[in-house]
Amino acid sequence: MKRLKVVANEEQDGQRPLIENTRFRDRLAQLDIELRALELTVLRVLTDKRGPGPQASILKIRGTEIGQKLFELLMEATGQDAIAHIPDALELDYNGPRTGSIDATPAAGDYFNMRKLSIFGGSNEIQRNIIAQLVLGL
Repeated sequence: MKRLKVVANEEQDGQRPLIENTRFRDRLAQLDIELRALELTVLRVLTDKRGPGPQASILKIRGTEIGQKLFELLMEATGQDAIAHIPDALELDYNGPRTGSIDATPAAGDYFNMRKLSIFGGSNEIQRNIIAQLVLGL
């Protein structure tokens, strides 16, 4: 989220920073709310003395969905600069040429990497089945 906010302040939407675009800012705010709610839910689960139950499945689903939305919005914010293929730019000590803002270069790689989260660790569909069985008794 921090990286996305930096990009939104650096990238331009016409003659203004992208963060000043009302629709983009609204989507960013909604995502920030969802992320903070997820964080609070994680903390609630961690402090529950009974241990994680079906809440773990809920956290997995929401976490992957929010992560994917975040990187989708980052891709949208960086535009065509996100598709540059500079593998070395993914390294923390990279000092070579970049496209767009400093955070734009690895955006496409991050976006595609996040897509797999809804599959590994139990696909979101399997997690929904677990919730249906444990919570709803279906």
